[in-house]
Amino acid sequence: MICIETMELTLWSMTCMIRTISVAAPLQRFTFRLIFMVKIMSKIKAIIIDDEKNSRIVLRNLLESEFGEIEIVSEASSADEAYNKINTHTPDLIFLDIQMPKANGFSLLKRFETIGFEIIFVTSFDNYAINAIKFSALDYLLKPVEIPDLRAAVQKAIVTIVKKENSQPQIINLINSISNENSDKKIAVHTGNKVKLISIPQIMYIEGDRRYCHLNLISGEKYALAKYLKDFEDFFENTSSFIRISKGFIINAAHIKEYSKGDPFIIKMANDITFEVARRRKKEILEKIKKF
Repeated sequence: MICIETMELTLWSMTCMIRTISVAAPLQRFTFRLIFMVKIMSKIKAIIIDDEKNSRIVLRNLLESEFGEIEIVSEASSADEAYNKINTHTPDLIFLDIQMPKANGFSLLKRFETIGFEIIFVTSFDNYAINAIKFSALDYLLKPVEIPDLRAAVQKAIVTIVKKENSQPQIINLINSISNENSDKKIAVHTGNKVKLISIPQIMYIEGDRRYCHLNLISGEKYALAKYLKDFEDFFENTSSFIRISKGFIINAAHIKEYSKGDPFIIKMANDITFEVARRRKKEILEKIKKF
């Protein structure tokens, strides 16, 4: 694949050189190209999977013009064809269209016992699928594919491949989420250089803070994600136990300890933290709690 040892030995000298060079292109892209193109021992093998021929041509042209380190070893127009091509070529990376006739991209992934390749999803629509992908800490591209988005997704995938990491736990989590297997659903959270999968039933409540949200677990642990509360509201759309009770909070009704019948309408959670619900929303929230 890529010689990590050689790359690390030259990193210091490259950094010194970068500091003395003035370039018009963004430094971040220049640095990336320097590090990941100079010491490639063999190219990264990729397969494009999309039922639309024009989409495959466009993506291939973009990849060939932007990433000399990637070799498109094959293309596929269906899930069955893709399954055979993946087993034949053992790619490092696949670009997978979500919506395809007969069997979609997720159905294809279910056929593999182990997934030894990175995935960048490609889609034109399907908001629920996009939400599930984001909450599994995986990457996707919206059609028509924009070059900046492609660069970001591919660069991230190359880093993962170079480090010999594997996204299989996140992919399994995504498949479970799409399949509506609530008991197996998890949310992927970055903690340092690792990804932690948090079981959804373990979440007691979520607090929104502008562009960040804080997951508060029944264990007392707390994790921050760079997402809006509305993202979680959409993600939990088909999960009846999660209720948005105010502008800043979503609670898991499974962990409600008690609530008052009068005014003010107070909800007490299992850890004894309390939330006061606005009078105008009392009836709506109460109905949701009773349904659960």
